[in-house]
Amino acid sequence: MGKEDAMADTAQKEEYIYQVDKIKFIVTPVYKEDGEPLRDILLKLMLAELEPA
Repeated sequence: MGKEDAMADTAQKEEYIYQVDKIKFIVTPVYKEDGEPLRDILLKLMLAELEPA
């Protein structure tokens, strides 16, 4: 099993659930060395839900 396979196995087992009012966010992280922090991704998702359609 290579490093990428091991990372994929870890990501599948790790799951976080965040709820804001009636909206539930289910997050399964995929770690990258130079990736965007999870807090920034969650903030973008939450702000996108607040924008008028």
